[in-house]
Amino acid sequence: MSRSSARYVLGLLFIGNLLNFYDRALPAVLLEPIKKDFGLDDTQVGILASAFVLVAAIAGIPLGRLADRIPRRLVAGWGLVAWSAFTAAGGLLTSFWGFFATRIGVGVGESSYAPATGSLLADLYPSERRSRAMSLFMLGFPLGTLLAFLSAGALAVAFDSWRVPFLIAAVPGFVVANLILGIREPARGAADLSPATAAGEKGSVRSLAKVRSMYGLVLAFAGYNFAAYAIGTFLTPVLQRYYGLGLVNAGLIGGVVIGVTGLIGLLVGGRVLDLAAKKSPAARVLAAAVALAGAAVLSFVGLAAGRDAVWQLVLFLSLGYLFGIVYLAAAVPVVSDVIKPAQRSGALGMMFAVGYLFGGAGGPIIVGLLSDSLAAGSTAADGLQTAMMFAVPLAFGVAAIGMLLAARFVVADRASMLAASTTA
Repeated sequence: MSRSSARYVLGLLFIGNLLNFYDRALPAVLLEPIKKDFGLDDTQVGILASAFVLVAAIAGIPLGRLADRIPRRLVAGWGLVAWSAFTAAGGLLTSFWGFFATRIGVGVGESSYAPATGSLLADLYPSERRSRAMSLFMLGFPLGTLLAFLSAGALAVAFDSWRVPFLIAAVPGFVVANLILGIREPARGAADLSPATAAGEKGSVRSLAKVRSMYGLVLAFAGYNFAAYAIGTFLTPVLQRYYGLGLVNAGLIGGVVIGVTGLIGLLVGGRVLDLAAKKSPAARVLAAAVALAGAAVLSFVGLAAGRDAVWQLVLFLSLGYLFGIVYLAAAVPVVSDVIKPAQRSGALGMMFAVGYLFGGAGGPIIVGLLSDSLAAGSTAADGLQTAMMFAVPLAFGVAAIGMLLAARFVVADRASMLAASTTA
């Protein structure tokens, strides 16, 4: 596939990913009015956020395996149609359980996207260019989240309803899905092996368990998502409760912390990680581990800020988020380095499933439970701030340990993958 065609596909998949994270962020940005409307406590809020992640985790495994068997554009495109429809339904249904069901539907739809597109992008770009390609694709995360933080609160205030942003968000999804369904895919393994060799490979879930670096990669993905989902779910509420900000201002600061710094982290991180990959596959993994360790320290300093030191929260949590998101430019490329092309969607689905199950779902639930427990001895604002201060840095630290473990085996696993593929 030509470079121009690769850029078109990358650009289109990026837009879909932006919509993915915009729709995903809406409940977090509009959490306080949703909580008030349905009469929820922080534990219930955590369960609502985690239900989305749990369903996405479970659905990601079969949908990843499906993307290894049928055209990946079909899995990604129809997944986008599904999550856009459920996002719109979330703005229409008036009961909590109806809204809860729509978030489960969004989770199923979005779980199809990352395994299918991650495998597809790995066949568009060789290993030494994948971190930059993945960083551009993953810009959908901070930009989509930033747009949600900047626009959702303002739309809710302008229309005097938190439901309107859900309805508006669904419209572009149907347009982009139609374009994704029409793209021309590269052959599987085109960037690593001959298409004929890649197409002939056979694999199973059992064979994935023999790739030793995958254990560290899954641990890192779980730790990172624990921290990221905890921040995404509770940053706006902690700004409103503990620091006394209004919804719009809290959304703006959340957009800076998650969106602007995430954008910078991915752009810089993709280039740094590809430079490291030219030296050795392990060098890319170690660079990501260092970034995660930095995120742990910086996020602790930020979340420890007192009520009169919003600047400290914004500065240091932004830097922590910047360092942490560098890891995302390494996650999928490293899996592609060690897993055969015909198994990549399934491997990514498994990593996302386990990571989301224990990290993405665990983050909101555990922080919510800690918040309610700590609030019993103080106030709701103090409880949430303390829960975030300890849980988020610890999760980043666990992610760093996971990447250090993966670095021990990634070179040998890549050599084994290439040797097995070329002799298949």
